[in-house]
Amino acid sequence: MKKIRIDDCICHSKIKEHLKIKDSILNEIATNDGENLDVTNSYYSDSISKLDWSICTDFNREWVKIFMPFFTNEIINIMGSMGYNEIELYEMWYQQYLEGDKHGWHIHGQHYTGVYYIEFPKGCSKTEVCSPFNFSKKQIDVEEGDIIIFPAHFIHRGLPNTKSRKTIISFNFDVISNQVNETEKPCLNLKLIEN
Repeated sequence: MKKIRIDDCICHSKIKEHLKIKDSILNEIATNDGENLDVTNSYYSDSISKLDWSICTDFNREWVKIFMPFFTNEIINIMGSMGYNEIELYEMWYQQYLEGDKHGWHIHGQHYTGVYYIEFPKGCSKTEVCSPFNFSKKQIDVEEGDIIIFPAHFIHRGLPNTKSRKTIISFNFDVISNQVNETEKPCLNLKLIEN
């Protein structure tokens, strides 16, 4: 068996209106009871202080309503740059990490996944991605307000967090169609898949 290398990418951008929406979203998250995740077994080693994964298909949560227009604008630019013009968004959830919290190696179930770093003080733990070609690891150098998108089958993790609270928004989506030709202006159709 041999592996054939092809180009792939991790898209790294910024939510331009980050400062406009940050406090509103964090205030909504603060009023949410959320849940915690603390699992250690032969496969997982996870500790996340607060998240709302169990309701990740509910796009009517108040913080999601605030975030969605800005997310949609940026996802149009990012996915359009790769030649895609229709996606189906399946899940969106937040995760808050306190000191020592971490999310072990894992993958996601859709075509693409991503992270928006809504609260990311300097020194917080970074996302680390493992190449499926040669298993080399890369820490993604991000700052607050950044958004990254990458193929969901890339193995990745959140390293143990520092003393400062970190809050991220994650999401999973499928690509449904591509542009007819590369000269077309990106025009993305975003469909929400709710259960």
